[in-house]
Amino acid sequence: MTANDEDLSVLRPTPGPGRALLSPRLRPGRNLYDAAMTDAVPADLPDWIRTLAASRPFGPDDRRGTANLIDAAARARAAACIRTGCSVSLARPLRGGDYNVTPERPGFRHETWYRPAPGGLGWGQDHLVLNPHGLQNTHLDALNHVAVDGTFYGGRPVDQEEQGSVDVLAPAGLVTRAVYVDIPHHRGTDWANRPVDGADIDAALAASGLVVEPGDALCLDMGRDRFEAATGHMLGGPETDQDAGGGLSSDGARWVASRRVSILAWDMLDSREAKATNASAHVLTWAIGLLLLDNCDFAALRAAQGRGTQVAGALVVSLLAVPGANGVNLSPLVLR
Repeated sequence: MTANDEDLSVLRPTPGPGRALLSPRLRPGRNLYDAAMTDAVPADLPDWIRTLAASRPFGPDDRRGTANLIDAAARARAAACIRTGCSVSLARPLRGGDYNVTPERPGFRHETWYRPAPGGLGWGQDHLVLNPHGLQNTHLDALNHVAVDGTFYGGRPVDQEEQGSVDVLAPAGLVTRAVYVDIPHHRGTDWANRPVDGADIDAALAASGLVVEPGDALCLDMGRDRFEAATGHMLGGPETDQDAGGGLSSDGARWVASRRVSILAWDMLDSREAKATNASAHVLTWAIGLLLLDNCDFAALRAAQGRGTQVAGALVVSLLAVPGANGVNLSPLVLR
């Protein structure tokens, strides 16, 4: 994704109209994890998180996590709820300047140039650097993203080569029913200005006569786009003054685990309380292999289907098979 600790100059095109990107020093799948860097003090996790992790619900050698819940029946449910054939993206535009960039790892950067060829032809060329994680861009968290006590999902040490990385999920992609829960609509607010609990989700579903079935994707709209439009700044983390006050609480994370949701597609991420107590949906990535689609934008979906909790259609997630990657930027689609 980035040059990691290599000299970034090897990523820059050489001058000239026919410049090429040749970087023999960069090797795909390079492992920069070092178990010695992990903290010797065990993480303070709630018992219910530890119990879930110890249960190994998909077997001791699994690397797919909650993708296992997307079986033939779940995909058939998704196909059955396609009504119009229209598709809507849940992606935010790719931008740089996220909180986690550094001079060595600058995050998103895109260069284009033109290369002429003999006979009057020519080729447009691109060079793209991505830092999938952060609060700005829409991405999937793979199962080697969140670590606890020096291990990723399945108890694998962080320096182990075989992990639940993006390329493990990429071959078949992810297709399942998208259950859209509109928290602001249910509460009568513009956005979720307090944490979202399991009771909030239950009430919104009950009001629409819906039930989340195992393998469904939960599209949890907390109104981030309206918050950012009203305040004029990007949503900050739950520990900052730029936070909206919402996010999914620890109770909400426990609800997601208990309902056997395959994918959590959300816009506001974890609440302050959930993050502070290590009882968040992100920690469920480590515990049960929960797949997260972070930083979704639900504005276009609301415009297409109207407000209110409902079955949105089929969620379609196609992934770049980047060996060893712990996340990838993407454009999740809802096929209605």
